[in-house]
Amino acid sequence: MVSDSVNVKQGIPYIVALTGGIASGKTLVSDAFAKLGVPIIDTDVIAHQIVEPGQPALLEIASAFGSQIINKDGRLSREKLRSIIFSEPEQRLKLEAILHPRIRQAVIDAIAKVTYDYCIVVIPLLAEKGAYPFVNRILVVDVDPDVQISRLMSRDGSSRKQAEQILASQASRKERLSIADDVLDNSSSPEQAQSRAAQLHAEYLQLATHAIIEVSQNP
Repeated sequence: MVSDSVNVKQGIPYIVALTGGIASGKTLVSDAFAKLGVPIIDTDVIAHQIVEPGQPALLEIASAFGSQIINKDGRLSREKLRSIIFSEPEQRLKLEAILHPRIRQAVIDAIAKVTYDYCIVVIPLLAEKGAYPFVNRILVVDVDPDVQISRLMSRDGSSRKQAEQILASQASRKERLSIADDVLDNSSSPEQAQSRAAQLHAEYLQLATHAIIEVSQNP
């Protein structure tokens, strides 16, 4: 459970969670906000950082899944681990129990350092896992599942079956859209996605300002 101290009254910025299914284009969208000066806290980046060689999370993963998931250079073999967790759902839950508490704490620590009016927290599994009660607003990057499969096969060299398995392990499109305050359709050109991000940026700045005013009027 996140500490109640994480709120705007303590000087924490307005927080927008950015989420979407795999290969929906979350990085393209978060990069568009970053270019506008918005601080980006990416849980995928954090997840990579906490399994670097020597990190406690990596040692715990090796203990849970076996030393074969560690490459000769001491780094995590994501390919081997991915094959385990997507073929055995209970193994995925085991991995999440190791990673997610550490990721949430790292997010809280990063938010506390933000000085901008608002920040974007990229949380791919928000619809599946929740557990970020301090988020003020949710932005869903949306594309058709067939587009996700095509992009995933092209990006990772996955087979169609593997891509479909990955999608099946995540929340459905309907489930993600049901939690959205805002939706960014990323099925067209990058330019259109960037234009929509700029529009939302202006809206989020206004929302952040209003939130600060409300807090100052109701201390």
